[in-house]
Amino acid sequence: MADGISRASFLIGAVGAGVAAAVPVTAAAAPAAARTQTADGPLYDLEISEAADLIRRRKITAVQLAESVLERAAQVEERVIAYALAYSADDVLAQARAADKLLRRGTYLGPLQGIPVGLKDIIFTKGILTEANSKFFRGFKPTFDATCVARLKAAGAVIVGKTQTVELASGDPAPTNNPWNLARTPGGSSSGSGAGTAAGEFLAGIGSDTRGSIRIPSANCGITGYRTTYGMVSKHGVFPLSYTIDDVGPLARSALDAALLVDVMAGQDPEDPTTRPVQRYELAAALTRDRGKRPLHGIRVGVPAAGDYFRGVPNDDELAAFDEAVKVIASLGAEVVKVRTNTLPKPFTTLNSISTPIVNAEVGAFQYQNWKARAEDFTAQYRRQVNTGNLLPANAYVDAQRARALWMRGFLAMFDDIDVFIHPGDEIATLKPPATDPARPRPSSGSKFGAWSLTGSPSIAVPTGLSGAERMPLHMLVNALPGDDELALRVAHAFQGATKHHKLRPAL
Repeated sequence: MADGISRASFLIGAVGAGVAAAVPVTAAAAPAAARTQTADGPLYDLEISEAADLIRRRKITAVQLAESVLERAAQVEERVIAYALAYSADDVLAQARAADKLLRRGTYLGPLQGIPVGLKDIIFTKGILTEANSKFFRGFKPTFDATCVARLKAAGAVIVGKTQTVELASGDPAPTNNPWNLARTPGGSSSGSGAGTAAGEFLAGIGSDTRGSIRIPSANCGITGYRTTYGMVSKHGVFPLSYTIDDVGPLARSALDAALLVDVMAGQDPEDPTTRPVQRYELAAALTRDRGKRPLHGIRVGVPAAGDYFRGVPNDDELAAFDEAVKVIASLGAEVVKVRTNTLPKPFTTLNSISTPIVNAEVGAFQYQNWKARAEDFTAQYRRQVNTGNLLPANAYVDAQRARALWMRGFLAMFDDIDVFIHPGDEIATLKPPATDPARPRPSSGSKFGAWSLTGSPSIAVPTGLSGAERMPLHMLVNALPGDDELALRVAHAFQGATKHHKLRPAL
């Protein structure tokens, strides 16, 4: 496959990771009207579940689907910059033809057969450049596929390329633009996977999440991002940032699509001792079970009470959209319960004051030898983070992990009385520097994503509409106890079955 790769080769024109040729965006464009996915729309607009059904029933071929996303990428990639490394059209179409050939012979591998997927460029691909947007790893070609990649390939997925990320999932921003407004950030660090999925350059992306790196770009780009329970998906063959927090997961268009991807990627892996002792997951089957007109009957859904940390959002549109989402969820049979979450243990004052020492110490340990050998090949920002981790006293790391455990115990106690906790995300996608957004009438209470990373809980970013002035995606987070992924997915899936927010597409 390595011989069939190009940094700038698609069906039409030169696109891909040749980002220097892209036209820089320096000013906010006027908001454009969003498109809504329709049954007779382009194939690149489809959800995985829809495309899989059409392929299985021979209504479309994997080649037709691949051609559609390749043509779409040729139209928009120069503006979006989702790719770090685009596989050649010949390579992508060869994978699609192989998927079609198996189906003609009567071999159906499952719903990912023939589905185009992008991979964050920290995920190893055998014999193919995996550079993690870092000079240090320039030219690096792994000798094996990451476990998640091997499982996607075995399921018949069509890998279309490697997607943009900030350096090693931390550090300087990626060059990617938000397809809803090219002057705004898609968020990081799984920037390309989020923007490319939203733009229709592939049907889903795979990313990693330490303090929100799957869910933030999903939220900013109007798609569904799923951080699984810690240890469901193997991290073998994925550059680490924080070994005790990192998670690998999907950026997709719906909760069902995300579940389909996790069903394939998840499961115990002897190469990753942090994986849970579960051989197989069947989340998608649980979501598609007929539960009648009130699919959330019997589920107690917690929402943040007035004044709670998780309601401290500076954007009025975000709050209004969330309150409407709560009404929809109640109409689907859920019992809605107001919850007040617990405070942090002293002397810690923010969630970041717990997570930052952990992340810095763990990235410092991972990169210590590399930093000693060639520190100058890392960006100044990343070099500072590694150096900070190396200089961190052991007691600071231990104290942070102890505080994490103490806080988790009190924080997760809310689930004694509820099954799922939902809350508004935070801010819409911000303007890229040097431009700045107008000041909000009130500040944010802090990151809403990192809490669920620290607990190892399943956490799903779900679209809830568009903001009034900017016409940018709004979102909420759906969360549950570690191991209760099915419950969180059920709430997200039922909400999406009753609304059309996840059907909105940017008008590129």
